[in-house]
Formats: sequence, structure tokens, C-alpha cells
Amino acid sequence: MYPTRSLVIMHLHRRKVQYLSRVPMSAVEEKAAARKAKEASHAAASSGQDGNDEVDSTSTDETRSANKTPQPEPEAPLKLSQKLLARNELSKKVQTNFSLRMVLLPIFAALAMAVYKVKVEGVRLNPRALLSAVNPSSYFAPGVFDPAGNKYASDVVSITTRKLLPLDDAASCDGWTPRLISHERAHVDTALLHADTLREENKVMFLLNGQDTGLIYHWSPLDSTCLHALTTAAATSLGADPDFFPNGLRLYNSMGHPITTAADLNIERLAYILTDFQIWVWPGVRVGYVRRVDNVTMTTISLSPLVFDCHGFFNLDEANAIIQHGSDKLKRSPVDSPDAVDGYHADRTSHTAFLDDSQFTRDFRRRSASLARLPSPSFVERMQLVRYEAGQFFRKHEDYFESKDFLGKKDDAIREYHTWAAWAASQIDALMEDQRRREADDDHVDDTSGIVPDAFQPGGDLYPNPQDTVTWQLGWLNVFLDECALNNFFEDKADVEWGKWIADNTENRAFGVVESLLESRGPPKAPVSGVTHYFRWIRWVKERIQDLGDVAPAHVRPDGPDYPTFRTTFQTKLAGYILEDYSVDELTELWGGSEWAEWLAKHESDTDVILDGARQFVPLFHAAVAAWTRRVGPDDVAALFAYTVPTHVQHFEPNRYVTLFLYLNDVDEGGETVFPYSKERLVTGIERQGMDECSEGLAVPPTKLHMSLFYGQTGDNKLDPKSLHGGCPPAKGVKCTYSVKWLIHH
Repeated sequence: MYPTRSLVIMHLHRRKVQYLSRVPMSAVEEKAAARKAKEASHAAASSGQDGNDEVDSTSTDETRSANKTPQPEPEAPLKLSQKLLARNELSKKVQTNFSLRMVLLPIFAALAMAVYKVKVEGVRLNPRALLSAVNPSSYFAPGVFDPAGNKYASDVVSITTRKLLPLDDAASCDGWTPRLISHERAHVDTALLHADTLREENKVMFLLNGQDTGLIYHWSPLDSTCLHALTTAAATSLGADPDFFPNGLRLYNSMGHPITTAADLNIERLAYILTDFQIWVWPGVRVGYVRRVDNVTMTTISLSPLVFDCHGFFNLDEANAIIQHGSDKLKRSPVDSPDAVDGYHADRTSHTAFLDDSQFTRDFRRRSASLARLPSPSFVERMQLVRYEAGQFFRKHEDYFESKDFLGKKDDAIREYHTWAAWAASQIDALMEDQRRREADDDHVDDTSGIVPDAFQPGGDLYPNPQDTVTWQLGWLNVFLDECALNNFFEDKADVEWGKWIADNTENRAFGVVESLLESRGPPKAPVSGVTHYFRWIRWVKERIQDLGDVAPAHVRPDGPDYPTFRTTFQTKLAGYILEDYSVDELTELWGGSEWAEWLAKHESDTDVILDGARQFVPLFHAAVAAWTRRVGPDDVAALFAYTVPTHVQHFEPNRYVTLFLYLNDVDEGGETVFPYSKERLVTGIERQGMDECSEGLAVPPTKLHMSLFYGQTGDNKLDPKSLHGGCPPAKGVKCTYSVKWLIHH
């Protein structure tokens, strides 16, 4: 073996490993490396001739040891022809040029992509961002984007259960009456940060969930044993429905944390009252009010609808990761609407990607639930990346589901309105026809204005026409408002806010106001549906399992086969359990007839079998609960899950509750989130082609690393039509958002 040749081979092997494991060297680096190799080769040859044992200062100890052994006499250096020497020189130049090309290729590719993005997709040129994609950030731990596995075996389904106020001791509170200081409502600013003053004056302030005005009561430590009675009195005076009080009363402080004792209440001397399963709503307090929640800055930018600007919830690395992991999944944005037959609609032209369930998305679900004070991270839907290119939009809409008619009677009030309008129009027509007939008999000129005013005649502003959602509706509502002003209608019913809302919308000549009113307020309270009972039982039993912990049998815990869920498969399982326990004949005897027994046997495997049956036949709900409870375990274990069916329940159904829009990038122009019913203004003079509503109401600019949090339901957990909103098209550039929507179910 010849030392010089072996050293050259070793050097080439080392250089090959370097090339494969590192970023390609630049031309300057290549020349420097070649120069070092040449010097090393000469040094090695020289040392070999001089009999020096130290071959290379960078050699390993083993190499040094081997070189100390006697070596054969080296051969004389091989002389190469001029042609071979020239070929070697050419090879070096080609190698250097090749390395230069390897370093330039990624740069040219990035620049080509940038040109495409700018000219074709309207992306603002950012070479630094494009080049950084070649070396993605190591901010995240390995595996954080891998599939996360069964969520029911994780903390995602854990629940923060309700902390209900215990009933007072009858002996201590019998005959005690809470003392209201003033019937006039006070703004929450009266109590916020004034606990010392309230404590000195023996005062405490109560408000309903999400409200900004409340009532002040006299309260001293001597009254501390009667907290339930005090809360009941305050809730009643504030207008909460007493029928729901037996289902549970709760108190929360200004940061959305439960108050369970008099000592807790004494800290702030301020409490928000929630009933039954109501979910916390952050009070707006006033426009411009700022609070810090979980290191997130929340600023109120609209009180009606309730909208917050938030900052500090996510960082740049997370924003980039969302775009990176969602971009290859982008598809036309779907629409959940009866009008979207194929799942798509012309009102929405953006693109959406649903991110896979991973530790990354689960971390967002946990943080989202904490920020919104939701009972569980599982309330959060799948995370969505939404991309708006220049000119793409989402017309105004509500986030809650209108296509899911759980009760089957949501449109009763609207149907009654149409029926009344048709009847009223027919009465006017009959009066006019009768007048014409009499005038014809008397040979008089045809004139009906004497009996029917012009405005009420066909074509007039007040002629009933439910298909006319502007002229007729606004005229009718203005007459209604005039009448209400004479008799203090809204004041007497504690609905002043709705009166203002109607007045504002009639003044702005909004369309569809009547439909919004009737859909949101609904018909008078009806008997509790079996569907309502079923949904409430699901929520109750989930909390019960959480509270019992390891005491609950394994098969009904979150990762067990009998864990109650809102999924249709659980309904099918319950139907099967009922039919395992009873034959059709036995159900016929139990239910006093064969109709529903035969129906259940026929539809056992149908989607929503329990809901479809309980909607019309409440005993089916009772049978489902009993069948599940029997399978919990022995009688002493089953007794832990004994459910008392409440007399009155506010209807609940799985629906959108609150939405969070994360703005992932800056937009050159446009891309606002608009709330047409808000009276606040951040940006004015907006004109967006194809979307007139962008010039109405509150327009929130998509500021990078900020987000908008807004509610689709009110503090009493009813759908809020004022939450109507839309995504305006970017005039220049591309808008990327991360949409987080929370449902009241998991």
C-alpha cells in the first residue's frame, strides 16, 4: 500500500461523507478544501520520504499506532502524462462548477416559486420566508404532528364539572330575606376593582352570565350561610327563569372561575349567575376594556354582538406550522346549509383544510378551552386552515347550524307569522272588494281609501306581504315601535336591548329583521321534548363519570365501550339495549300500545333513532336511560347514576357556541372580518367587489398574530342572530386564518 495513495483515498472518503451529510459547499469553500487537500497530500508525501510516523494531525489513535509499524519502502511517485494532468485540472473545474450549481439550484427554485405566487396567487413577495422553508424551524418537539391516537384515552375528553351551590341550611335561613339596595341596575364598573369599598358598605353585586349591568344587594358575613337564597333572589330579580333554578345555580367571579363559598364571594364582592348547564360568556364590560386571561390580552371591540380582539394566544412558529401542515390539504370550503345541496355554495369561495388530530392540534384545543372557560377541550371542533385569495370571500352568515332541526318545530313562529300575514291581507282584500261592490251598486266612483288607508292597500308599505323582507317588514316594525313607545312595552318586559336592536335595524333599512326576531325568540315555552331531555342526560352523565373517577366502572369511562356520547352510534347501541331487555309485546304493554314498540323494532339501526323517537314519544328517552343504567353494574353501582328528570329544561342541542379566528399572516389590503349588526367602527369607507356588507357594521382588519373571538350565542345560551358575520375578500394578497369553533358538546 502506498502512503500517498491511501491518504488521497481517505481524504476522498471524508469529503464524500461531508457532502452527503451537510449543505453543499460554496465555490469559495470548494477551492479552500481543494487547497487543503493538496497541502495535506504534499505533507504526507514529504513525511513518508522523511520517515516521519505522524501521518495526519487529524488521524485517529488507531491510525497513528498502525503507522508506527515498519513500512515497506515507498515507490517513486507516479509520473502522469500532460494529457492526464490536463484532464485532472478539468475535473476539478467541473466539480467546482457542479458544487456552485448545487448551491444555486434551491435559490433559483425558491425565486421561481416566489414569482409564481406573486403573479398567479397574489402573495406578497417575501424571499426570506421562502428560503426559510428550506430549513424548517426546530421549534417543535419530534412527533408533535404525528397522529395522536384515541382521544378518549387522553385528557382531551376530561371535563371540568359544574360546581353547584349547595342548598342552604333550612334552620339558619328560614325567614331570612335578601335585601335589594336599589331596583335600578348598575354598570359592572361600579363593582370591578372596588371590593374594599363594597366590603366596607356590606354590598355585593350580582349579574347574569355575560351581562354588564346588575343589581346590588346588602350582604354581610352574618348572611354567609344563606348564599343559595341570596343567589336565587338575585337571579329572579335579574330576569332569569325560575323554572330552571332547581336544575342548579352557580356563581362565577370576573375571571370566569367558580365561586362556591361565602369566602370566595367576599374576595371580589362581584358574581355572575349561571343556571343549569349554561356555559360561561366573557362580559364585554365596555368597548376598549382590556383584560389578561392565560397570558392573552383580550380587548372588547363590540358589545353587541360580543367581539374581542385577542393577542398573545399563538406565536409566529405556530402560525407558520399551521400553514405548512394545512396547505397541501386545501379544498373548496364547504357550507353547512340546506341551500348547499352538494356541500358548496356561491356565497363561500375560499378554501379550507382540516388539520389532522395531533399533539399540536390537541394543545390548541386545550388552550382554546381554557381561554373560553369551556368545560372540556373536546368541545372544540377540528381545526381549520382557511385561505382567502384575492377576490375570495364568505358572505354574511351565522356560525351556528340551521340545517340541523333537532326538535322539528323551530319554524313554528315563522309559520304563524306567514299565516297571520296571509289572513290579514285577505281581510284587507275582502274589505276593499266589499267597498267596491257597494260603490258599484250606488253608481259611485271606485274609491276604497275611505275604508282602507292607502298605505294598507295592495302595493302600499303596510300591506301584509311576508315575501317582502324590506319595505313591508320595516313599515310594520315602525308601527310596532310607535305602539311600544306609548306603553313602555320593552321596559316592562326587560327587553330594552331588543327594542334598540329593532330600532337600529329599521333605521338602517336592514332586510330579514322579522325572521331574525322570530327565529331567535321562538314560540312560548312548550312541554320539554324528549330530545332536550336526552341531550341534557348525556351532559349530566358525562359529568357524573368525571366526578366519580376510578369509582366509575371501566366500561363507562371515556375509553370504555359504553361511554355516553352525542354520536349517532351511541343511539343505535341504546336502541339495541332496549330491545335486548324487552320484546315488542312487553314494550307494547309497557307503553300502552304497539305503535312505538313496532316502530323501534323496525328502525333500531336508523341514524338518530333515539332522537327521532323521543322527539314525539318521551317514554322512549326514559327507556334508553334505564337500559344504559342497568348495564353500568350491580344495583349499588347503578344507584350512583340514578338520574332525576327535571320538570323544566331550556332546550339544548349540539351547536356552535363561540368562534376564534386566528390571523396567520399580514394582508396587503382587505380580508376584514365584518359584523354587519355591530354599531362599532374600526375601519370605514370599505368597498369590496361582490360583498356589499363589508361596508356595514364592524370591520376587523386581519392583523398578523391577532385573533377575533366572538359568540354565536347569548349569555343564556340562545342563538344570537346579531352574531351574523362575513369574511371580506382580500383586495391584494392572500389571507390565511386558523378557525377554531367551539360546540356545546363533545
